[in-house]
Amino acid sequence: MIKKYLCTMNTLTIHPTNSDQETAIRIFLDALHVEYKSADNIDETSYLMSSPAMAEQLDKALEQEACNEGVKITLDDVWEQFSCQRL
Repeated sequence: MIKKYLCTMNTLTIHPTNSDQETAIRIFLDALHVEYKSADNIDETSYLMSSPAMAEQLDKALEQEACNEGVKITLDDVWEQFSCQRL
């Protein structure tokens, strides 16, 4: 009789708060022979501005805000706009 085993992979996101924690986590994962990959922190503004279309939209929004033409919405407005509505 052949037994079938299902192998699953999970993704864990870990946020160490300092370099000591990061080092300890890496040592632990290495000891368990767990493969992992690390992504460097990126500057979100630089990342967004790297797209010409997004840079144009952000510049337009900043100009509107500087001219007091921005639209302020409340959190309740956001929930109302994006919540599912019953028919």
